[in-house]
Amino acid sequence: MQTEDAEVKRLAELKTFLEQRLADLEHEMESLKTLLEIVDRELSAKSFKKAQPPEAVEKEAAALRMIRSRSGSLLATMSLREREARIVFNPEIRVTQEMRPFSSFLLRKVLDSMREADLQKVSEGKLGQSDVLSYEVVYDGDTARELIVKNYREEQRLREIVNSVKWTLDTIASSYR
Repeated sequence: MQTEDAEVKRLAELKTFLEQRLADLEHEMESLKTLLEIVDRELSAKSFKKAQPPEAVEKEAAALRMIRSRSGSLLATMSLREREARIVFNPEIRVTQEMRPFSSFLLRKVLDSMREADLQKVSEGKLGQSDVLSYEVVYDGDTARELIVKNYREEQRLREIVNSVKWTLDTIASSYR
């Protein structure tokens, strides 16, 4: 009889242990589900893209170029559309408006000069106002993140812009080393 009582006591302890363990696991499962919902919500908010037909994805991928330094490190990525080049700077390279190679060389000497040349062609009647080069710098605080160039028109000009961006970012990045 005593053996049977000990066995009943042991089974009751096991039952209590299993019930407690099951409650703990259910609580953990609820917490994990909540965390998963949060991660899903954040992922969809930050990476959701509308579905595109396969040919649009291929065209977009073909228009994406990497701009690399002489040593091969990534300086920026550039996506091309019909009349626009969007150049996103590598976030590891901090570019501010006050930096000389960025403001005095890239913006003023290269892009503003191209714009002035286009405006001269407009005044001569050789170019329409809607075809004049324009650009926009996208800032995050005081840090330049992106350069959008519209109406570059010619492959030669695009090469000059890319080479100027490459030199500018490479010069800025080398000042960190």
